[in-house]
Amino acid sequence: MYVVAIIPARGGSKGIPRKNLRPLAGNPLIYYSIKACLSSKQINQVVVTTDDEEIAMFAERFGATVVMRPTDLADDMTTLDPVIKHAYTVIQDRLKDNISHVVTVQPTSPLVSHSDIDSAIELFADQTIDTVLSVVDDRHLNWTLISGIAKPLYTRRVNRQQLPINFRETGAVIACTSNQLLNGSSRIGSNVALLEMPQDRSFDIDNFSDLALCESILNRRKIVFAVIGYNEVGLGHVYRTLMLANELVAYDLHFVCEKNNDLAIENIKKQNYRLHVCDIGSLVGTIVDLEPDLVINDILDTSVDYIHGLKLSGCKVLNFEDIGPGYLESDLVINALYPHQLPSDHVLVGPQYFWLRDEFSYLPQRAVIDSVKRLLLTFGGVDEGNVTSRVLRIIGPYCADHNIIIDVVAGPGFLHKDNLFNVAKSLPLTQINIELGTKRISDIMNNTDLAITSGGRTVLELSALAVPTVVICQNVRETTHTFASSENGIVNLGFRDDVSDETILLQCIQVIESRELRNIMIEKMRSQDFSQGKRRVLKKIFNLLGN
Repeated sequence: MYVVAIIPARGGSKGIPRKNLRPLAGNPLIYYSIKACLSSKQINQVVVTTDDEEIAMFAERFGATVVMRPTDLADDMTTLDPVIKHAYTVIQDRLKDNISHVVTVQPTSPLVSHSDIDSAIELFADQTIDTVLSVVDDRHLNWTLISGIAKPLYTRRVNRQQLPINFRETGAVIACTSNQLLNGSSRIGSNVALLEMPQDRSFDIDNFSDLALCESILNRRKIVFAVIGYNEVGLGHVYRTLMLANELVAYDLHFVCEKNNDLAIENIKKQNYRLHVCDIGSLVGTIVDLEPDLVINDILDTSVDYIHGLKLSGCKVLNFEDIGPGYLESDLVINALYPHQLPSDHVLVGPQYFWLRDEFSYLPQRAVIDSVKRLLLTFGGVDEGNVTSRVLRIIGPYCADHNIIIDVVAGPGFLHKDNLFNVAKSLPLTQINIELGTKRISDIMNNTDLAITSGGRTVLELSALAVPTVVICQNVRETTHTFASSENGIVNLGFRDDVSDETILLQCIQVIESRELRNIMIEKMRSQDFSQGKRRVLKKIFNLLGN
């Protein structure tokens, strides 16, 4: 294949005078289509056809070949087919190789990317295709006028997603074979393939409002989230980055995961963010190719080589929960769970940087009661050590004897469902509720009198609600989360393999039976203020981006 991109850019324009040279985010409008075509892996030559000397000058400076079109192909009534055919003929005469395909890219669609162009050309792998058109999903409840009377263009009112597929041409990219261009009645042949593009890359600038909107999109800073999420580490890192992304909608957001992070990939896809899955060991290259302004790592410990690889691209780097050697080379590190880490100008530690999820907003303050009537067991989204079943077996008989209701919340990655239900069935306990995944754990937490949990972020969530908490750490790393301590009103029993069943039972009974101890725990928890964590973290991110 020898593919030529032809960009039609005449000097006249009614809606926006001199539109193709209008400044847009610091460059003339035509710059963006030329850049996209030159960046394409599939295009051999980029051509601008114009009647305007100034457009020709800038097109050449941006790297395009120029074909000056005759005046009879430059008026308002001229359609594009003869314009493209003329440019094709001129270029074909200059080439030794025959042109196989022609791609028309409109300069008024500055958000089209090189990957869109590549995708269009790749569709010609099916050699029966004559034409490829860029389209967007345009399903709506449409109406028309018949003899001045409004009539619906649908048979029944349904949600947009249930309407028949209806694509609208964007005009941004039209690719065709040379045979179709030369011998057909237009560039649109009988065998057409559709290239569906996202709405945010399908703008066609027709007026000043379009120009302003596209400029705001082009000026967006790009943030890339590198995230982990698999059975051994759970979903806490994913949830945090998704919370951040939801607050940063004014930016161009991308997520990157290595392909072994199955839980992260599955959950990010559900949120419809742009997700790039890469091979193991190719994280740096994938991120750098995206040309980010800021990389937010939620991947635990980083190496110096990894951070250096990112920063060579000129981006800023922010890490969460990083105590690896790479943290010293990062622009900012936020470690809410490691208050023992030495703070510095670029290392922010302590619970004041903990970001409560939105579901913890607007909850009423819990009343302090005389006795424990409800107990919560929750050990993260995965619970690799099956501590949930173990603690239920240990504490269940005591709770049955004292009419204490047990709520069990396990996450979507929980691997021990059968064992958990078998333990529950073996207990003389009628009041046990098991939730396998919930969107309302804040309500469950706020209605409990005692929680037994692992040593991760859940500890800070429970502390924010002033729920007396006993911690059993899932892994050795959690034992370094030193917020979970008596100083902050938490009973921490240490790593799960180092604590006996008898100790778990006795410590839990002590908290249950001592109102004085629970009151002390609650008082210490209420001395913490988690309300400004989101504001503090966002302010630091905006500062990194120069906002």
